[in-house]
Amino acid sequence: MSFRLRTDAEKWFSEIADHPGMLKFDLYYFCLMAGFAGIRRSPLSGADKPAFVDEFPAPYKLQQNLLLAGLIDAELRSLLGRGVTAQDKPSVHRKVSELLAATGTSTHLSNAGSAKMNEYASGGFDVLVERLSDKPRRLETFLRAYAKVIADLEEEARKAEADFEAAE
Repeated sequence: MSFRLRTDAEKWFSEIADHPGMLKFDLYYFCLMAGFAGIRRSPLSGADKPAFVDEFPAPYKLQQNLLLAGLIDAELRSLLGRGVTAQDKPSVHRKVSELLAATGTSTHLSNAGSAKMNEYASGGFDVLVERLSDKPRRLETFLRAYAKVIADLEEEARKAEADFEAAE
């Protein structure tokens, strides 16, 4: 498992990246959560930076299972409306098995799961760029704007799910 952050994301976050106590994984996390909330993925390119860490950093280790659950949730939500329902146990089992590895990795992610997680972080960066008027210059200001973006994405998802359920 390797966590990768797009080169343009590193540049975009450059003014807050050196904030005391900030980890590179924090920047990845901001992007990942936006990708999960918006159910948005985009591929990384060969020009993007190589992996910056191979496992969840210590401050995130206790939340590792929540991050894995976020990946599973985003992937299952992306399947809804494409002929797959939450009650379709074989499809759900197949998707979870594709994303997770029972043994051999401290992150419990398969290679496919690792790639998907990086794609959600990449897609989340796209969401942040689209929804924020400018790159972050101060952490405090960014965090307020970021919280609003995530809340808006969650509200949009709730409305879409309600519309989907009403159409069934």
